[in-house]
Amino acid sequence: MKLIALALAVFTLLIPLQGSGDMLLCHGAMSSTVHYVTTRELAFPSGTQKVVAEIPASFNATLFSYSEKVTSFSVSYSKRPDTVVSSGGGLRATWINPPRTVSYTIDATTMIDVWANGLNSEAQLPLRQAADANLSRYVAPSKYVQSEDRDIRSTARALINNTRYESAAVASIMLWVNSNVQYDINATSHDAAWTLHNKRGTCENYAHLSLALLRSAGIPARYVNGYLTGGEVTTSSPWSSYGYQWDGGPHSWIEVYYPDLGWVPYEPQKTMGFVDSHHVRESAGLDVSELPNRLIYTYAAGDAMPAAVRDSSDVTLTHEASSLQIVHTSAASSQRVISQEMAHGGAVNEKINSINYEKLTEPAVPIAIVVALTGIALVYAYRRRR
Repeated sequence: MKLIALALAVFTLLIPLQGSGDMLLCHGAMSSTVHYVTTRELAFPSGTQKVVAEIPASFNATLFSYSEKVTSFSVSYSKRPDTVVSSGGGLRATWINPPRTVSYTIDATTMIDVWANGLNSEAQLPLRQAADANLSRYVAPSKYVQSEDRDIRSTARALINNTRYESAAVASIMLWVNSNVQYDINATSHDAAWTLHNKRGTCENYAHLSLALLRSAGIPARYVNGYLTGGEVTTSSPWSSYGYQWDGGPHSWIEVYYPDLGWVPYEPQKTMGFVDSHHVRESAGLDVSELPNRLIYTYAAGDAMPAAVRDSSDVTLTHEASSLQIVHTSAASSQRVISQEMAHGGAVNEKINSINYEKLTEPAVPIAIVVALTGIALVYAYRRRR
């Protein structure tokens, strides 16, 4: 009977590991080499006189918990532009009297390293606003981030009520967005106010709503645009492995400013305190409307037809290494993987550097242990009866 009780106890401990959608603490590092090719095809109405295309361009980036090094970058054109200049974090290509169709292709390779080892931030609320105008603009509302909306402001106040440290406030907001917004590729609008009331949307919706709540709380935050490498991200615990799946293609997430850390990446859909190395960072701004991806063209009178735009991309993971591991909350403080925010208290704070895992990728190990222990216990009980 003791063995039967032991088997049941082990089974009880392992069942929660097989659940889905739990936020699990992790620490470690990831690195990836990513190659991506993206093409934009443009078709213009008859009589188009001038075309200006803003083209995003990847650059080296060093942030807290994230580093990207661009090892190769090139842009090719179906027809050579009349001029190409650097502008706003990208390129600006201009064609005079262009053909009816024009296309350009970006071909780039990047090396990405990320770390999930705790924030170690002592920043407290309310944050002292820096005199730097470039930073203060990320607290102001923007076209798709209505941080002064009444419902957004009241939601933000409720989420950070009695919160002392910035990291705890950010964690509370990110957890709420992750739990209350459902992914919907057919969303009809992508601004923060629409997302708050409809509770659904794409990566743009997740990002814009997160930004609005953060800015409403006086926390600088910016929109990030880039690409995702398709595939599975996994991490292990003493009992098994967990993971989630990304579909490759264009993607957006956010970065939050900490006075003592700088910009820290956050993924509203999956992780907090870091983003995995499947994220290729391309550009950042107030919201999606500010990023370098606009198309401007002029045409002769009477030919005011819209241009047709068709995008395609291929993002490939050519190398990956990972040491991400699940850390149980009870052992987190002893392993020093959670920031000083852990000592500041609160269940929400224990979510820092966590991952929202959707499925158990290797259930065979815990199930096999349970089956084996149960079998031994039953055999032992049967022999005792005989």
